Amino acid sequence: MYESAVKSRNAKNNKNIKNRKKNVAKKLRKNKLGFIPMAAIAIIVTLLSINLWNNWITINKNKEQIAALTQERNHKRIKNDATQQKVDSVVDDEYVIDVARKNGYRNSDEIIFYFNNAGD
Repeated sequence: MYESAVKSRNAKNNKNIKNRKKNVAKKLRKNKLGFIPMAAIAIIVTLLSINLWNNWITINKNKEQIAALTQERNHKRIKNDATQQKVDSVVDDEYVIDVARKNGYRNSDEIIFYFNNAGD
């Protein structure tokens, strides 16, 4: 009787050991199947991080360009305002005639003589 109790206990222990091994094997299989989605998530997170980093760098470069272009626009606006003031202030006929003569224009009743001073 004692031997049969020991055999049944050993049989139960063997079954428990086999069940534990099966459970461990199932867990390992589940973990192996879970590795692929986890790896995919890790790759996606890595790619998104790289994309975020590149976008951040691009945004900073664009901010620098915007600052430079804004400064250039302000300088041109100042120059345009100065030119517009010159254009608006030109109401004097003598000033218009003087500028025209400097640029080679003449009145229809004027005769312009050019002297060559090569002999001096």
